[in-house]
Amino acid sequence: MIRCRLAHNGGVIYEGEDRGWLPERFFRKEQTGGGALIDLGAHPIYLMNRLAGEAEALYARLQQQESDQVDDTAVVTVEYTSGALGVIETSFLSHGSPFQLELYGTEGTLLAEEGEVKIKSMHVNENNWTLMDEPMTDKPRPLDQWVQAIKEQKQPSITKDDFIKLTLINEASVRSHQEGRRIIINKMLTK
Repeated sequence: MIRCRLAHNGGVIYEGEDRGWLPERFFRKEQTGGGALIDLGAHPIYLMNRLAGEAEALYARLQQQESDQVDDTAVVTVEYTSGALGVIETSFLSHGSPFQLELYGTEGTLLAEEGEVKIKSMHVNENNWTLMDEPMTDKPRPLDQWVQAIKEQKQPSITKDDFIKLTLINEASVRSHQEGRRIIINKMLTK
C-alpha cells in the first residue's frame, strides 16, 4: 500500500482577509481546469504511478468547501495492476500539513516526510526504525531536463507517458466523483 499527501493552506481564509494566499485564478474552473487535485495532486499522482505501476481502477471524492467552482480538497483511492493500493490526498485548506509519502509492505515500511526518510524492515537494523542518512540526489527540474533534451539530446526522466497517465488519473477521478462510483480505467479508455 502507498499513501501520498501534499497539501497547503493557500485557500484558507483567515480572519480579516478576503481570500487565502493563492491567487483567485486557482479557484476559477475556466482558468485552471480543476482545483487542488489537478494542481497539487499531480505530484502524488505521478509519484504513485512511478512506484505502483499501471492504474486499474479508482474511486475519488473531490470536496468543495471554500470554492464554488473547483475542488479544494480531494482523496483518490487507486487500485494498481501490480496489486498495490494507493491513497492520494491533497488540499488547499490544510494548515501545517507536511508532504508525506508512505510505502507499506509485508516486510517493511518506508516513511518520507519533509525531506527525512526512515525505514523499518525485518531485514534492516533488527527491525527498528532507521533514519536513512545517505544524501539523496535530486534529478534536474523538469524545465532543466527539457532544455537538456533540446541542447544535449539527453533523455529526460519524465516522459509523455507520465503526462498521459497523470491526466488519465485526473480525468477518471473527476468522473468518479461526478458519478459517485468506482471507475475502471481500461473501460474509460475504450469510450
